Amino acid sequence: MKSIITGCPAKGKTEGSVTIFLIMVLAFVFLFTAVLIDYARIAAFNVQEERLARASIRSVMSSYHVELRERYGLFAFGDSDGDMLLSKVLNENLHKSGRGDTFNLLPFALESSSLEWSRPLGSYDVFRHQILEEMKYKAPVDFALELAGKFKPLSGVMAEASRATELLSKLQPLYDEREENLDLMLERRSQAAESGRRVLLWIMNPPGDSISAHLLGSMQAAADIPAQYSDYLGKYYEDLYRDSKKPAKYTYQLALYQSRTSEMLSRLPSLLTTFHEEHGQSMEEAKDALNKAQQLNDEMRDVLAASRISGVNLADDPAKDWDIPGNSGEISAEPLKKLHEQEDALILSSADISSMENGLFMQQSAYESIEPTVTGLSGVLHEALGVNGDSYQMISSVLGASHVVDNYYKKYGKKGSVIASDLAFLEQHRSSDKARKQVEWEAKSKLGEVRALLDKIRMLGSGAAASMERYQILHQFYEDNVSFNNGLESQSSDKSEVSSDPYAAGSSAMKDIDGIYAAMSGIMGGARDRLFQTEYSALYFQHFDVSKLASLALNSLEDTSELTDQLDPRAQELEYILYGFHNPAGNVAAAYAEIFAMRLSIRTMEGFIEKATLGNPLAVLAAALLYGIQHAIQDMLQLCEKDAIPLSKYMPAQLTYRDHLRLFMIMHGGGEVQLSRMLALIQLNTGINPEERNTYVSSDIKLQMQLWFLPGVVKMLNYTAAFPGEVQGNKYLRAVKTDYSY
Repeated sequence: MKSIITGCPAKGKTEGSVTIFLIMVLAFVFLFTAVLIDYARIAAFNVQEERLARASIRSVMSSYHVELRERYGLFAFGDSDGDMLLSKVLNENLHKSGRGDTFNLLPFALESSSLEWSRPLGSYDVFRHQILEEMKYKAPVDFALELAGKFKPLSGVMAEASRATELLSKLQPLYDEREENLDLMLERRSQAAESGRRVLLWIMNPPGDSISAHLLGSMQAAADIPAQYSDYLGKYYEDLYRDSKKPAKYTYQLALYQSRTSEMLSRLPSLLTTFHEEHGQSMEEAKDALNKAQQLNDEMRDVLAASRISGVNLADDPAKDWDIPGNSGEISAEPLKKLHEQEDALILSSADISSMENGLFMQQSAYESIEPTVTGLSGVLHEALGVNGDSYQMISSVLGASHVVDNYYKKYGKKGSVIASDLAFLEQHRSSDKARKQVEWEAKSKLGEVRALLDKIRMLGSGAAASMERYQILHQFYEDNVSFNNGLESQSSDKSEVSSDPYAAGSSAMKDIDGIYAAMSGIMGGARDRLFQTEYSALYFQHFDVSKLASLALNSLEDTSELTDQLDPRAQELEYILYGFHNPAGNVAAAYAEIFAMRLSIRTMEGFIEKATLGNPLAVLAAALLYGIQHAIQDMLQLCEKDAIPLSKYMPAQLTYRDHLRLFMIMHGGGEVQLSRMLALIQLNTGINPEERNTYVSSDIKLQMQLWFLPGVVKMLNYTAAFPGEVQGNKYLRAVKTDYSY
C-alpha cells in the first residue's frame, strides 16, 4: 500500500517523506479550494442579497395609496405597515422548500431589517416632481393644440391694441386736464375783464357814445357830472345875479350837486384799487393755468415719444416664434397703425402755446391803458366843483374813458370777441370731445352693471353656512401645509374687482392679455414647469358650473338655493387654487371679473377696428372701450348659458370657462402657494394628510450565511477589504442599504 502511494519502495531514513509532502500539497490545495468555494459562495450571496433587497423594497413600495393614484395621479405609501411588509417579503423569499433531499448552496438567513421613510408628499419639491412626471407627456400637446393655436392669429393685432390702449389711456387724463386748464385760463381772463365792470358803470351807466345835458338831480355815474354841469352853472349865475333883496333860490340844489360830485369822485380810488387787485389775481391765475397746460402738453409729448421708442409693433409679435400653426390667418392691424398717425393731433404745437401767451400779454397791455385814462378823468371832473369847468372837455374825457374801458370789456369780458376767438381756436381740436364724454358716461354706466353683478355673486356666500365651515377647514389645512414647508402665506388675488373707470378697466385688461401672451411665449420657449402645474390643476380638480350664474346674470334669479351646492369648495376647486379666497363666493367672483377683463381686452381690440373712422384717437379709444364693455357683457351671458364663446368675432375658435381658468393659471399661477392650495384640497377631499404620506424609503437589510470551510481564513481575508460584509464565528453577515422613490 505504501509503495502504491509513494510510487517507490521505502529506503532507509527517507521512508514516508513523499507521503508527507503530498499531504502538505493536498492540505494546501484543500485550503485553497475551501477558501475559493466560500469566496464564490460569498460573492453569490452578495449578488443575491442585492437583488433581494431591491425586489423587497419594490414590493413594499407597491403598496401605494390607491385613492391618491386614481383621483390625483399621485404616488405615496399607503396604510400598510412597511416594516411588516418588508419582513414578510424577505421571509417568503428565504423560506426553504419542503423537500429534505435538496442541496442548498446559499442558505440565507435574515438577521435584521428596517425601513426609514422620508420625502412626504406634502413637500413642495416632492409634489411638484410628481406633477411633472404625471404631466410631461400630456400637458405640452394639450396646451399647444387647445390654447396656443387659438391665440396665435390674434397676437399681432392684440399687441397693437394693447399699445394703443396703454398710450391713449395715459394721454386721456393729461389731455382732459390740459383742456380744463386752457378753459380755466380763458375763464380767468374773462373774469379779469369782468372785474372792471364796476369801473365802467361808474364812468357811464349804461355806456354810450354821447352825453346829453339834463337838470340837476341824482347821479348814477360820473357821466352825470358833466351832463348836469350846464344846469349847475345856470342856477349858480341865476342866484349870483339875483335881486339882492331876494333870497337865493338854488343854494341847496347847488350844494347837493357839489356834494354828489365829491361823493362820486371819492368812490373812484377804491374802485380802481379793487379792479387792480382782482384783475391782477385773475390774470396771474390765467398765467398759472396756461403754464400748467403747457406742462401737461409737454408731458403728453413725452408720453407719445416714449411710446414710439419702446412701443410694441408687429415686428414684436409675441407669437411669431411659436412653433405651431394658428387656426387661421392673422387679423390685419392696419386700422390701428393708421390711428398712430393721428396721435400727434392731440399735442398743441409751440406756436399754439406762444399764441396763447401773446394773448395774455395783449390783454395785460390793454388793461394797463385803462388806469391812467380813468385816473385822468378824475382830475378833469374835479373842475365841476367850481364854475370855471369846461363842460365839453369833461364830456369828452368821460366818453374817452368809457370807450377805453368798454372796449376792453367787450374784447375780454364774458362773450368778448377776443375770448370767443380764442375759445373757437381751442374748439378746433375738440370737435369730438362732447361726444366722447357722452360715450365715457355710457361706458361707466355699463361698468356699473358689471360691478353690481359681482356684488350679487359675492352676496351668494352670505347664506352658505355649511360651505363656509368647509372653507374654514380648508383654510386650516392650507395654513398647516404652508407652515410645514416653511413658506410664506400669500394674500388672496386682487382680480375680483372691476374698475369703474373705463380707461383704467381697459388698460388693466390689456395688461392682463399681454401677461397671458408673455406666459404662453415662455412656455413655448421651453419654460414648462408652470404649464405642467397648470394643466395638472385643470385635469384633476373640479371647476365651478358657470351655467348656474345664467339666471343671476339676467337678473331673473329669485331663489339662490340651486347655487348652494356650487358654493362648496369641492365644486370650485380650480377657482380656489387660482385665487385663494377662503369663502364660498369670492373665488367665483374673481373668476368672473377676470374673464370679463379678458373679454374686454379682445372686444376692445375689435372696437378699435370698428371705430377707427372716428378720427380723433381719444374718441376712437372711448368708442372702442364702450364697444368692448357692451360686447364683453354679452359674452359673459353667452358663457353662462353655453359654457363656450368664440375667441373673437374675427376668430371663431371656441373657449370654454375651463379654458379661461387654464389661461389665468398660466399667467399668474404655478407658484408654491398654488401647491399648498392643491394639497389642502387633496386632504379635504380624501382625508389623507399629504404631509404624513411618504414617497421615499431607505431599507437596511442584514442577511447571514453559514460558512463551510475555515471561517478564520475568510475572516482574515476580510481584513483586506476583499468582502463588503463581516465574519462572526462561522457566519458571514452583510448589511445592504437600498433606496426607492415614487
